[in-house]
Amino acid sequence: MTQLKSVVTLASVALLSACASTPSAPPPAYNPAMGAEAQAAEFIKAGNTKTRGGSQRVALTSCVVAFGTKTSGYATTKEGTFAYDDPDKVRVEAKVSTLYKLEGIDEARLQSITDTVCARAEQQLVAAGMDVMPHAELARTAQYQALAAKGRSTPVDWSLGKSDYQVYVPTGWTLFDQRFDGTGRTLKNIFGQASRSNPQALEAKLVNELGVTGVHLDIMIDFADVASSDENYTGFVGRNVGRDSASVDATVKLASTGMLKMITPEAINCHKLGCDTIMTSWPTYQSTRPLVSSEPFYTDMYDAQSTGSKVAEGLASAIGVLTAFTGGKGGSYDHSEWGVVADADAYTDISTRYAAHFVDLATIAQRQ
Repeated sequence: MTQLKSVVTLASVALLSACASTPSAPPPAYNPAMGAEAQAAEFIKAGNTKTRGGSQRVALTSCVVAFGTKTSGYATTKEGTFAYDDPDKVRVEAKVSTLYKLEGIDEARLQSITDTVCARAEQQLVAAGMDVMPHAELARTAQYQALAAKGRSTPVDWSLGKSDYQVYVPTGWTLFDQRFDGTGRTLKNIFGQASRSNPQALEAKLVNELGVTGVHLDIMIDFADVASSDENYTGFVGRNVGRDSASVDATVKLASTGMLKMITPEAINCHKLGCDTIMTSWPTYQSTRPLVSSEPFYTDMYDAQSTGSKVAEGLASAIGVLTAFTGGKGGSYDHSEWGVVADADAYTDISTRYAAHFVDLATIAQRQ
């Protein structure tokens, strides 16, 4: 007698929503109308404040803007470690993924936004009560020229987690922040530190000899956030508990986050061989959550997945189900790709303003 088995295909869902769903009410969004002073504590976290000191003579030595160009998310169902295997059923796991790509913004536009953001940031430091050495004056010093010589031109492609970025510095500047080129912990950098020739040592020397606090400003502009149901399963329980649904929830909105770092006299160590400093000793003022704009910035969003990819996905899912039915490990697949076509003028306006909002919040936080 032949026994028929039922096939249980687990749910997979890709969702596009105006805002990401959450199990509880989200915290209040940033409100530009309320002003930065009243909201700084909600959006900025301070670190290493013991080395902040009282220095007010500063120079903007680094200004980096990273623009999100692509972001993705992935989720899957999973049988629990201690689950009971019903012999009369076949479990077909579901895998879902989605990808969002930004279009309509060229490199010249991103460079222009960076130039505007960083020039305005210098003015914002002045407005916050700091005595700012203008970058034009700083750039003429031998100390800064030695530091800039360690950098490279931009844009630079950079990835962080599930997102890809293009990284820019203002026109005429160089990118010497080693987090963006993977050299921060290489042997070359270690020997450079020993000889006081790497960027950190050179900047410590600049701070000491010019009598300024170096200010680093890092800003990220994201256009989409993709949340996976897998993020709800962490730790020991998360690794072992079963999950019968997989979902990816996306929010397509412009948002800014960032960090303001200060290389103060208190954070450097100078001696007869030169000067040293380490990033972990620098005072930092970092976003705790993004500043999200609800203003529209794109003109179109379209299905960007190729026909060939869809055919291959369908074939893979069919084979996966058949494989599971015959006793193997198989699953169904649901992949989507979306192109987000930005309105260049709207993108420029919103990203510039929300970058400035972050700088206002961070400069307020550093004096509190």
